[in-house]
Amino acid sequence: MTVKYYAILTNQGAARLANATMLGSKLNLTQMAVGDANGVLPTPDPAQTKLINQKRIAPLNLLSVDPNNQSQIIAEQIIPENEGGFWIREIGLYDDEGVLIAVANCPETYKPQLQEGSGRTQTIRMILVVSNTEAITLKIDPSVVLATRKYVDDEVLELRLYVDDQMRNHIAAQDPHTQYAQKHNPTFTGEPKAPTPAAGNNTTRIATTAFVQAAITALINGAPATLDTLKEIAAAINNDPKFSTTINNALSGKQPLDETLTHLSGKDVAGLLAYLGLGDGSGRLINCQVFKSSGKYTPTKGTRFIIVEIVGGGGAGGGCQVGYPNNAACGGGGMSGEYVKARVDNPTVTTVTIGYGGTGASASVGAPGGTTSFGNTIIAKGGLGGNVLAEGTAPGVVGPYGAYIEPGFTGANIIGSGSGYNSPGVRFSGSLAIGGPGGDSILGAGAGAQAIVGEGINANGYGGGGGGACVYGGATQQRSGGSGMAGIAIIWEYA
Repeated sequence: MTVKYYAILTNQGAARLANATMLGSKLNLTQMAVGDANGVLPTPDPAQTKLINQKRIAPLNLLSVDPNNQSQIIAEQIIPENEGGFWIREIGLYDDEGVLIAVANCPETYKPQLQEGSGRTQTIRMILVVSNTEAITLKIDPSVVLATRKYVDDEVLELRLYVDDQMRNHIAAQDPHTQYAQKHNPTFTGEPKAPTPAAGNNTTRIATTAFVQAAITALINGAPATLDTLKEIAAAINNDPKFSTTINNALSGKQPLDETLTHLSGKDVAGLLAYLGLGDGSGRLINCQVFKSSGKYTPTKGTRFIIVEIVGGGGAGGGCQVGYPNNAACGGGGMSGEYVKARVDNPTVTTVTIGYGGTGASASVGAPGGTTSFGNTIIAKGGLGGNVLAEGTAPGVVGPYGAYIEPGFTGANIIGSGSGYNSPGVRFSGSLAIGGPGGDSILGAGAGAQAIVGEGINANGYGGGGGGACVYGGATQQRSGGSGMAGIAIIWEYA
């Protein structure tokens, strides 16, 4: 359907809007005119400089940007009920210099006069599409225009929101009235006054200087005649400027006579512990001795029993033989040392032996770890060394050297654990292999797996097994297995 009613910028209006946009100035729209176009519905022409037959021109009541379309401005004028007697077919929008900026046609409507027996307030609205709404501003005289009900409602709502926000901020402010003293911790200036409480008052009322002076005078007058002057008081306390401190220090050296201290009076250490419910302190940890090398254990004074934790030395990882082209070889990881935890009552001086870690050898089986012992009865043996998988191309695995043996630890009256073993060394093909990782002990981790050509990795956790070596991809140098870690002894001493 062809658009019949529309608004356009005139040539003069388009030029002025473009100039305002370019210079950053404002185009001030101030007036709206209506006319009857001599009885014929007109077609808006951009070349127009005035309406065809203007009937009324008056200031705008409202000019705003359309909230639903930021490229549209809405111009509005209210024709009061006491004006009329003409048809409205054309609308014009003028700036503050009287230039016709925009022109529009509209559906024919008759604006009656009151003398004709009918009257109404009529709102004329023009919606205009522009490229830059920021270049347009409203210039109106509020004393000669009317406001629509919606405009008034919107302004009242905006004012209410503003007032509510101001009141909310006022209430939330810590001190909104700086001219008044605060109720909480007020700071007075000048010479504030307050009622003087009665003599002897002991409440939270303010003590004025008059009240304080009266209290001091009463205190002095109530003293004996020999102590009613400052000079006499100074003489009585030997002119000690720190008399209060002197008295407090003297009192701190006195023992108060109460029931508890009376019961404690004259008791020895055992008696004091018994009274306080501490008894002889049985089961109290008093010391911990750690042996990383062999030596003599001497009980700490007051030790009634000990908890011994020992772990044997870790075995070394297996080495690798010479690898021929397109062959691979690897070593198995060493096993961890055994673990023993035991209680010994009434301990005496005892020999502690720490098991050594097995040493890795080139292209050879890894050496086993040494035995750790506490005396002759608490024993944890070392772990086995890793075996060797000779060079080749077929897939294969390799573990510790030697058949499975039963745990050899003794004296574990709390808990004991045999040697630990990790995953084996693996040859996947003639061009890929991985050395086996060392076994983890209860008190330390074993070495990691060797995944590249190289010697086995040494263990760094107490009693941990060394890692196996690895050769593949044509490397021909012999490789040694990683060394195992020595054992350790930990002795917890209890009263």
